[in-house]
Amino acid sequence: MTIFAGFVFAVVALGNGNATTGSGDAAVRPQSTVQYPIRFDNVPPPRIVQPRPTVSYPVRFPATEGAR
Repeated sequence: MTIFAGFVFAVVALGNGNATTGSGDAAVRPQSTVQYPIRFDNVPPPRIVQPRPTVSYPVRFPATEGAR
């Protein structure tokens, strides 16, 4: 268990460091070119599905005292 804890500590210690280039400057990250929401051409619009009852007969509940 001690070996595992040491391995986890090493991964956290090395993984949380800042990335640097060979000259000591911070690494430059590429800018994202994604535009959200993503839309695809020639895709039909989604159909709105009407809900269906799970039973084919009406479910009636008995009236309770004081019900409106």
